[in-house]
Amino acid sequence: MIERLAVGAYRGAMTAATAAAGLASRLPGAPARWQALGARLGRLSDDERALASGAPAVWLHAASVGELNAARPLLRRLRERFAERLCVVSTLTHTGLALARQSPEAHLALLLPLDAPGTVRRLLAHFQLEAFLFTETEIWPTLLAELAARGVPTFMVSGRLGPGTMRHARWLRPLYRHALACVDCCMQSEEDAQRILALGADPRRVQVAGSLKFDAAAADPPPDVLRLAAALGVRRMIVAGSTHQGEDELVLEAFRRVAAGRADLTLLLAPRHPERLAAVADLVRAAGFSLARYSELATVGEGRAPEVILLDVVGPLAHCYALGLIAFVGGSLVPVGGHNVLEPARAGRPVLVGPHTEHAADTVERLVAGGAALRVGSAESLAWALAGLLDEPVRMADMGRRARALVEGGQGAVERHLKIIAARLSMTRFARAAG
Repeated sequence: MIERLAVGAYRGAMTAATAAAGLASRLPGAPARWQALGARLGRLSDDERALASGAPAVWLHAASVGELNAARPLLRRLRERFAERLCVVSTLTHTGLALARQSPEAHLALLLPLDAPGTVRRLLAHFQLEAFLFTETEIWPTLLAELAARGVPTFMVSGRLGPGTMRHARWLRPLYRHALACVDCCMQSEEDAQRILALGADPRRVQVAGSLKFDAAAADPPPDVLRLAAALGVRRMIVAGSTHQGEDELVLEAFRRVAAGRADLTLLLAPRHPERLAAVADLVRAAGFSLARYSELATVGEGRAPEVILLDVVGPLAHCYALGLIAFVGGSLVPVGGHNVLEPARAGRPVLVGPHTEHAADTVERLVAGGAALRVGSAESLAWALAGLLDEPVRMADMGRRARALVEGGQGAVERHLKIIAARLSMTRFARAAG
């Protein structure tokens, strides 16, 4: 009874929210973020409909750029194993969508529809789905229920549920239990497995498969990264990746302290959200630093990098970590929960993080315990950590080696996921043939 009420209330709320979003997206003079809601109403263009109806499909949903990059090796292997399938990729962000459209693994890329029954059914009706995969914590109850009703095998891949997520999710357990009833949950750790069971997942469908982020392959650097390397010349670079509002100021203050007396330093600052680029550029100028945008590096002479480079392009951050000496990973000095620490670790760089790393707690603790990462809590402590490492190159190199070794020791998740998915799909095809 409680479960039915929870599902009904959620679907009613999402239906109302979707109707409001559709109206807001069509208002004359509506802000850009309102207009963007129109892309999440489950509608496809004529060309997209023709492509969707042409072949059985495998669909991967990843919330944003980081999750998509982590899942691409798995999607690549699925394309090899299940040839002739249409590969659909969806995201929640426009930056993620831009990356998906550039990815050779995807035939069709789109934004995930708002989780209302009519919107979800409208979009699913276009596809002959053979499997649906979603990453980490992307539990959308209406979508998962509709997939189950259609008999589509559904997989949570690289599943993760932190303590913070559980504190909010426990109040919605009846809703999640209904949504997860037919989902095969491939979790990152034993702790994540126990948490998804606590939300009501079927114990027969929960396995520990590891984090796909450990297996993300290092691609060749794009030409822009090579131009950055040329612009740096002999300058030493610190990379601050995925920073948030309130954090950029702390990073710039730490850099000001460290750069005093070290004239060969450059900071590459990569805000998490592109819409903040102009505001961050203003902060850099107000701090008195020379500034260039990453996209403008073609106009910067060789060995003529400014004090601060603002990363204004989606995609190259992982390669930029490899050009730097030390990496600070953002979303951690402010209460966001932290971002991907594996990219700099894979590049063999020491990793600095703040106290707020709930989204990557297990990985961060492994790096800290293994002598590959340091925690900082303020601009002052960040400056001390940076200065200490820059003044001790042997220690800095040792931390980088430890970071890379820890990443390599965690690999193998793609193969474990692939075995689970292939086994379930084989069972489903056998059951359908027998029926």
